[in-house]
Amino acid sequence: MWRWSSPPSRQKLSRDTSSNKEFSIKFYSVPQSKNLFILPYTTLYMQRYIYPVDLTEVEDELNIIVEKLKTSKAEAIREAIRHYAEELRGLEVVELRDVPKEQAKEEVKEFIKGKERVWADEIADALRLDLSLVNDILMELWSEGYVEPED
Repeated sequence: MWRWSSPPSRQKLSRDTSSNKEFSIKFYSVPQSKNLFILPYTTLYMQRYIYPVDLTEVEDELNIIVEKLKTSKAEAIREAIRHYAEELRGLEVVELRDVPKEQAKEEVKEFIKGKERVWADEIADALRLDLSLVNDILMELWSEGYVEPED
């Protein structure tokens, strides 16, 4: 959110406390003639974020990227960050619950009741249980004849 802080003759856009960017817009008054339209002179200041990063471990890979893409190292790093962020955008983090095995077994039975087909990871995600625990429970339920694995 930006707000004007100076009179209209020379306006300066000041920084709002909720933002990290500063902009300055300056307007200069110039006599206008009939055939001349003058646009205001604008100066734009933006805060830059610079992070010192040790790239010794990935220097060879970075050089390969720069050589193949014909770009600068800085641009290659920015593009890698964008790519990684895009990859993580749809990622969902499931926090597992710590429940006793018998309670988990009952929850699994209840979850698969009425379903014709269900995957172990689907059960684990829905019930927020560890996948290995779900697999153990499914093996027990199979030995009891409650479920059957698909061929």
